[in-house]
Parts: sequence; structure tokens; C-alpha cells
Amino acid sequence: MAARLHVRGEVLPSMLFLLLSFASGGSGALQDVAPTAQEAPAPATPTPPSGSTEALEELLRKLSAERDQPAVVAPSAAAPPAADGAPFDPTRLLARLTRASDSVEVVRPDGLRRDLQFWDKVYGLEAGDEVRQDGRGCALLEYEDGANFRFDGESIWRMTSDALVEPRELEIVRLARYADLWLGRGGVDTVLWLPGGNELAANGTRLVLQDHDRRALEVRVTGPNPVVVRSPYLGGRAVRVRPGQRIFLPVLAEPVAFVPHLAREAVLFDERRGQLRVQAPEAVGLEPIDQQMVLTGDGPIPGIARACGARLVLQPGQTMRLTRAPLGAPRRQEQDE
Repeated sequence: MAARLHVRGEVLPSMLFLLLSFASGGSGALQDVAPTAQEAPAPATPTPPSGSTEALEELLRKLSAERDQPAVVAPSAAAPPAADGAPFDPTRLLARLTRASDSVEVVRPDGLRRDLQFWDKVYGLEAGDEVRQDGRGCALLEYEDGANFRFDGESIWRMTSDALVEPRELEIVRLARYADLWLGRGGVDTVLWLPGGNELAANGTRLVLQDHDRRALEVRVTGPNPVVVRSPYLGGRAVRVRPGQRIFLPVLAEPVAFVPHLAREAVLFDERRGQLRVQAPEAVGLEPIDQQMVLTGDGPIPGIARACGARLVLQPGQTMRLTRAPLGAPRRQEQDE
């Protein structure tokens, strides 16, 4: 989405990041914040009751609040006892990593590194282990309940929970191509921490993560169950993505959704065209005029506003005018204007 910025009489082209857009079976209209997803044809498997997604949403809130808390009990190197009093078998892999192509490297929490070779391509992963792949790398992560994750291309991801712990947690630090995730039929709650501060929770379903120029992450849900997604650009809100739908999440190195003291908000246009949503603090004047959003620096110090995920800094006395270019207009035409 593009916007025209007028600063002290000069017209400057500016790009505002895509905040959130839904599509169903093709490219849909771009949306601003938390649009209603377009329904795809009804899947063969019935959608589970909304209570399951509400539980996943509550799980996301709980885990997000606990992520930065110190561990109550320090990790132990002792082997856990097996069920039914059977002796523990150290060869029993709880989470198995298989290298499919070069190069795949495992980094343990103590800093020890190991490159997987074609003659030694299987490795048992534990909580805290990190996997790094280059552009040719491909790896498969398998759990004993049937869940399996495939990562293709350059990526960095780590197991943030033990394989037998529920909810199962996995952090994807970088994803430059795609990942195919099958969460198994066991109904284990799985939480994924995604690039850009995005979060996803699901169980018993399949989804695909695909990178778009490292600026957006596409999540496609195959089913049979929906997933719950939360983005920092939606605040505390969560969005349910049903089978057959896809959602695009912004991936920025510095999320701007956490600009403090944004007490005022104004919206132009409708969801079909793509809303222009601007939030500003008290020190920044905010007024919609005709087809433009006018911001003025009214305070004695610079003010920081937010427009569709982009952070705007206004100096005292400075004026900015934002508008939306029609969807589908070529970028070259927008720049020439």
C-alpha cells in the first residue's frame, strides 16, 4: 500500500508496509487490520467447535506472558524414567532430525556445533537445540506421535520445549523459503514463534509457511483444523484462519506496533479498498481532510505516529499528508505521481 507524504509543501513518495491481508484461493483485496477472512469452499472435514480455537487463543496469551520469565526449575541432565517402570533407553529418539540435503548444522545450548553428513544424517534433538540451514539445506523434524515438520532452504529454528511436553513449542528465527508443517493426529497443542514477533497456535492440522522477500510471511492452512494467529500489529487480538484460507503477516526487523502513548486514532476508506489507519499521541495533530490524513507536529518535541505498521516521526511544526493509492495501480505510476 502506498501513501503520498507532503512535508512542508514537498511531495515525497512513501511505502507503507502491508499490515495484514487475507485471501482465499487467489489474491484477495488488501486489508489493513484484522479484516474478516474470505470464506473458501467448505472443506470435506467439518470445522471443530470454536471452543478449541478459544483455548488456543488463551494458550497464546499465557505463553507470551511467561516467555520472558526465568525458569522455575533449572534444566536437569538426568534421564527421565520410562512409563510402566521400563528401563530408560537412551537410543529412543523423542524428536528426530533427518538431514535431507546439505548443509544442516545443529547447535546445542552449550555452544557445541555438529554438521550432519550424508553417512550420519539422523540426530536426536532436545529442548534448546538450534538447527541452521543454508540455501541448499533441507531437514525433516519428526515426533513420535506422527507430527513432522519439513524446512527447506535457508532457515534457523530451535526447539524451545521438550518433545514430550504439551504444549509443544518451536521458534522459527529465520525462514527464507518455506516450511511444511504437519501437526499430527494426536491433538497435541503446538505453538510456533514466527519471525517478526508473530505467533501461531494449532493442533491436529497441516499448514505451510512461505517467505515473501523476507518482508512478509504467508501462512496457508490445509486443515482439517483451523489455526490461531496473533501479530504484534494487532495488539492483543488473535485471528482464526480456517482450512482453505491464507494470511500474510508482516516480518520487520524492528516491529513498530509497540509505539507507546498512541491515544488517538483515525481511519479513512473502507476495507474493500484498503483502510488507512493512523494512530498518534497527543503531541501530534491528527485530522482527516477529504481523501487525506493530515498530521501536524504540535508538541515542543518530535512526535511518533503509526500508519498501517509504518512509524512516522514528525518534527515540531512539521506537516504530513497521507493518502491511499488505488489498489492495483502500478508502482511506477505511483512513484511518478
